[in-house]
Amino acid sequence: MLTVLYSAKGAPGVTSTALALAAVWPRPVILLEADPAGGDLAYRCRGASGGSVASSPNLLGFAAATRGDRESTLQEWSQPLACGVQVVAGVQLPAQARGIGDMWRRLAVTAASADVDVIADIGRLGHDASTMPLLVSADVRVPVMASAVESILHTRAHLLDVTVAGGRTAPLMVGPSRSAAADGRDVDDVLTQAGVIVAPTTHLPLDHPGLTALQSGASPAGRGRTSQLVRGARTAAEHLLATAGLEVH
Repeated sequence: MLTVLYSAKGAPGVTSTALALAAVWPRPVILLEADPAGGDLAYRCRGASGGSVASSPNLLGFAAATRGDRESTLQEWSQPLACGVQVVAGVQLPAQARGIGDMWRRLAVTAASADVDVIADIGRLGHDASTMPLLVSADVRVPVMASAVESILHTRAHLLDVTVAGGRTAPLMVGPSRSAAADGRDVDDVLTQAGVIVAPTTHLPLDHPGLTALQSGASPAGRGRTSQLVRGARTAAEHLLATAGLEVH
């Protein structure tokens, strides 16, 4: 299963959401940093050794290994974070992404056919996005938005403007827990009135201490398991799997 997270505008927390989902995903999973603007996890997270995330393996290694349509797996270019997430670290500069422009199609094919689930963070999606092959190949597409009205309206405009056949779309809102249910209903109403057919909006709570703990290496199965972020991510993960027609027993 390939799940692709992105935003229509701004920075509503796509990378943090992808990390939280990968940390609690109930099936074997790889987190793929595929944001052409540059990945953040190397700066935010600790590696499995307790220090910085290693400079390699990473997405550039995958690009080099698959040049000329040679085959490679994402597992070969992933590494563990301290929190237990297996990640393919992304490019650090937009210039690096431009230099591997022919890789995105191969990356999409590899991610969609992987023998583990893949959660891909492609950042902000533009009309000329080089990551469109990943979006097209996704089993579930997850536009991430903030609870602010402008974020919701930008997401609506994107969903009206960009039509992708196949797969499912499941919006996710990052915002305060106290208004999650009402905010989710408002988003669903806005999209329904616009004629956009998507799965019901799910929610991830704002929990900065929980996110900091996860980035610092707290295991979601250990001392970090009771944080609002981890609890919310578990619910969101179950929702996304159900949207794809999958169940976890």
